Amino acid sequence: EQEEQEERVFFDTVLVDPPRAGLDDTTRRLVGGYDRVLYISCNPEALARDLRELLVTHEMKKFAVFDHFPFTRHVESGVYLQRREVKRL
Repeated sequence: EQEEQEERVFFDTVLVDPPRAGLDDTTRRLVGGYDRVLYISCNPEALARDLRELLVTHEMKKFAVFDHFPFTRHVESGVYLQRREVKRL
């Protein structure tokens, strides 16, 4: 009888598209543990707040603004973050 081995799968990238309030503290810490983060936001203020914490460990590689709702103040933003490399001495 052959034993089944549990296969572990690890992910290094996460996609988040939070509600207008942005990420809660717990989710922000969890997201910060990934090497790459794709963050979609409908609220620039919440995005700025979340980025203040995420940019400590990650760097912004790409940023885009999407105007899905012309003639309104609403925009969607997309940010691609990548974990900062730790320089070894």
